[in-house]
Amino acid sequence: MLTLILLAALPLMSLGNVVVPVSNHWSGGFQGKACFTIDSELTSWHMHLIFDQPIQSLDVWTADVETSTDDKTEWILDSKTWNAVEHVGQELCVDFMGHGERFLLCCWGPRVHLNSFSPTLQPPACHLSFTISCSSYLLAPTSGGNGIEGTTRTASITDGRFEEWLTFQIDKPITGWIVRLTCEESVDSLSASEADTKGHDSDKTQWQLVANDAHMTLQPGPFEMKVDGSLVDSSASDLQCSAVLIDLGVDKNDCGEVPNTGGSKYNYDELLMKSIMFYEAQRSGKLPATNRIPWRGDSGLQDRGTGGEDLTGGWYDGGGYVKFTLPTAWSTVILTWGLLEFRDAYEAAGQVEWMYDCIKWPLDYLLKCHSSDNVVWVQVGDGMIDQAHWGRPEDMAMSRPSFKVDSIGGGADVAMEMAAAFASGYLAFRERDAEYAETLLHHAQTVYDYGIKHPGVSSQWIIESQGYYNSWDYNDDICWGSLWMYKATNKNKYMTEALKYCHITPYAWEMDWNHVFLGSQILLYQVTKQETYKKSVEAYFQHWFPNGTILITPKGLGYKEIPGSLRYAANMALAALMAAEAGIHPDEYRHWAMCQIHYSLGDAGHSYVVGFGENPPVSPHHRSSSCPSPPASCTPSVLHAHGPNPHVLCGALVGGPDGRDGYKDDREEYYYNDIAIVYNAGFQTAVAALRSLLLRHLHPEQTGQSTCPYTSPAP
Repeated sequence: MLTLILLAALPLMSLGNVVVPVSNHWSGGFQGKACFTIDSELTSWHMHLIFDQPIQSLDVWTADVETSTDDKTEWILDSKTWNAVEHVGQELCVDFMGHGERFLLCCWGPRVHLNSFSPTLQPPACHLSFTISCSSYLLAPTSGGNGIEGTTRTASITDGRFEEWLTFQIDKPITGWIVRLTCEESVDSLSASEADTKGHDSDKTQWQLVANDAHMTLQPGPFEMKVDGSLVDSSASDLQCSAVLIDLGVDKNDCGEVPNTGGSKYNYDELLMKSIMFYEAQRSGKLPATNRIPWRGDSGLQDRGTGGEDLTGGWYDGGGYVKFTLPTAWSTVILTWGLLEFRDAYEAAGQVEWMYDCIKWPLDYLLKCHSSDNVVWVQVGDGMIDQAHWGRPEDMAMSRPSFKVDSIGGGADVAMEMAAAFASGYLAFRERDAEYAETLLHHAQTVYDYGIKHPGVSSQWIIESQGYYNSWDYNDDICWGSLWMYKATNKNKYMTEALKYCHITPYAWEMDWNHVFLGSQILLYQVTKQETYKKSVEAYFQHWFPNGTILITPKGLGYKEIPGSLRYAANMALAALMAAEAGIHPDEYRHWAMCQIHYSLGDAGHSYVVGFGENPPVSPHHRSSSCPSPPASCTPSVLHAHGPNPHVLCGALVGGPDGRDGYKDDREEYYYNDIAIVYNAGFQTAVAALRSLLLRHLHPEQTGQSTCPYTSPAP
């Protein structure tokens, strides 16, 4: 039996069922993780662990080991300075590595109940506890675990100084590892050229060595490691040690699966679930208790404006850790548009609550970015500085400057995209949370007014954005923002502004964060049914369908350019599906859009969505998922290491192939394997549209129009 107890000098609290998973195990050791949902404000905390057998030592990285009982069955952990304060609704998780002769395999526990502490250690007066039943057994030699037992050989021992050789048989590439060395004699000091000494137990018989940057990656074959040390007893003439190497580059958490209740060739329900999980993996700030990404923690908690404004939260843009307001707002609009139009798809997939949670996260951040009527925060973090950091967001120590536009400079592009996000958010939340919806609408109106009064593009003033999100025009943004304001308020003044700007927007062949004209034409046709807007929409697809100006790859993808070939196709598929909903060539547009989306799901011969389908990408250009588990370091050497990312970036749509369907699943191949919040937005909404078509029996697979690649010219 394993009992975990969270202490706090506060009134008694209650908790729900908890899982304590054993993620790694090896002979004499295991890794576990205990998570608690906080339901009372904490300024500090202790954790009391009670094992049913001795645990010889305990390594913890998110808490300090305060004390243990003489028999090593009870341990008290104390909060770190950085995680001492916890708020109601947040989740506190503590990872630990234990060492003993047996290991514990834990399962779902019974109902939470309050009981008293074991009298062995005296806790504060107020506490809570719960019990998790576990089975305990002798561990078979590392079968199914990540521990590799090594052989040891003492090469020399003189006057307490010794040289020990450790040999491990590596059977697959490893990125990030730790060696646990256990000796019968107490060791006073220890060093190795391949690893850094990270700690030892109280009697100095067990030592922990973590791979240094130069030796982070191990290839299959024998790995020999020389360890030099000195014994506490310098008169000792014999030394017996054992060693285990633990692979920290393996995460057994997968993305999960859901039944294909829609009956389509591809499981749209699972795609919606996993795409939402991708956005959860991109979160910055204090993570909520509902966080489903076990390898992500709190980060960017010091993000501030130049006047101390709170800019925590939001999404990291892509594989790095800069937060850009323009693509965040655009992605939020596109995702919310999908929820508004295809709510039935999210209901069928069981994802409505998760989807509301998904869009509220960036909306909350965008509210912070509109810190006053005439101020819009455009960016947090510097791309050039960020590119030099390949590591975990939780470990960021570099400068993260913030940039804004205000009454001095123009920023209609980002302001209007924010207005559209707030307006669409208002429509989504008005019957769910009226107070929150009104807050969104108020900010939509004020940031819209700012955009009208301050024309221009934000990247003209924020040069740090130019290499990443360099906006070329703002007229299409004013049109787009005005239409969403009209949808939210039904006020004619917004339609008047929309019509003023929608006709002077330069023509483009795409739909994305920088070109929202096509989306505006679809919205205008939905409202007015005027032939002018229908023809404008048709003109776009004349380029994208076969015999148009856009290249069609041999396997049928409409190819604009690389990087991000799949996001362009997915965005146009979304536009086609929205146009079809408005009555524009529904059969042809839906068939073509389905083929574009299905290309990325497997029609090209493999999936381009991480964690989904056959032979999906395993090495996206994404820092946090590429990092091995702590205490292994994460540095640029991880970028250059070949092999799968340790963690699965569930639901991420990678950049995609070149014009000949060529693709390289390699972290260093940015052009093929980059990811971004703007990549998934149109893709996810297109998937929601296809799922909705199934529910309404209008899907091409149901109407006899499912042949791909699509070969007919545009109607």
